[in-house]
Amino acid sequence: MDVIKPVEENLSGAKAGISPAPVVVERHFRYWSWWLLLFLIVWTAAYFGFASDPVELFKRNWLFIPVGFCGAVLGNISAVGGGIVFIPVIMFLFHLPPVTALKIALASQSWGMTSGAIGWIQKRVVPLRALKLTIPGLLIGSTVSSLVIHPSALLVKSLFGPFSILLGILTLVLSRRAVRPETAVGEIPANAAVPLFLTAFVGGLITGWIAIGEGEVIAALLMLVYRVNAATCIGLGVVLLSINSIFLTLIHWFLLGGIPWHIAAFTGLGCVFGARLAPYLSRRSNPMVLKTIFAIIAICDGTLFIVQYLILRRN
Repeated sequence: MDVIKPVEENLSGAKAGISPAPVVVERHFRYWSWWLLLFLIVWTAAYFGFASDPVELFKRNWLFIPVGFCGAVLGNISAVGGGIVFIPVIMFLFHLPPVTALKIALASQSWGMTSGAIGWIQKRVVPLRALKLTIPGLLIGSTVSSLVIHPSALLVKSLFGPFSILLGILTLVLSRRAVRPETAVGEIPANAAVPLFLTAFVGGLITGWIAIGEGEVIAALLMLVYRVNAATCIGLGVVLLSINSIFLTLIHWFLLGGIPWHIAAFTGLGCVFGARLAPYLSRRSNPMVLKTIFAIIAICDGTLFIVQYLILRRN
């Protein structure tokens, strides 16, 4: 019956004069890949080649590797990005300035979200045709939020808290709405073109200021408004945030004072391996449990930022 049902649906669609949508089969995903070993070799060679005292630097900054790993797992499961972990951890545990935390988060996501994006693309759930509808808006929004309205400590602190709480709530809503998808894997409705462009623009603005937002706002639009398959939404969001993070990292590196690579190299290393795990976990684990854990972390992060912001204002 599982084989007959799609055939009957295609026949009924043909009788109605409607061309059946192409069936996209989700590909089996394996965690380990040859390019992970290649990346590790290149990273090690570059580290010992550029670090003046690699042993001492490793002793100081090795803790950023598990931070990157955990941030990448959470960020790629929900398409939000590792910034939801990087910014609060770097600010509150390592006591670095907000804009420095933003730079590290963007650089780390450039590695981690790209690793995750490769995994989602390999699963064949990402609608690559949708990229031409979203990338222009993404690039315009990111340019405005970086070069026109520069990110500042006040902007990071005031926006991150409320938006983190909103993302946590959205994740809970989306995880429950995604139980009954109406569109096939890899399919984007034709009437979503303009909303996708505008939403990508807004996501680019937000990501330029607080390193998160692009992937989740796109996923929210497609799931809540167009009821697109959850895997398609998250996969597309991860790919877009990867592109967004690389673009913003290049802007900060060459135009806005540089990137603290002595830290971002370690978070990036953890990100690559953590992000690769996300598509695997999404298949092997209960996605509701994973997303609920993420939502709780996001809401707690946001609450912590708001409390700190209010305390600083009173003082």
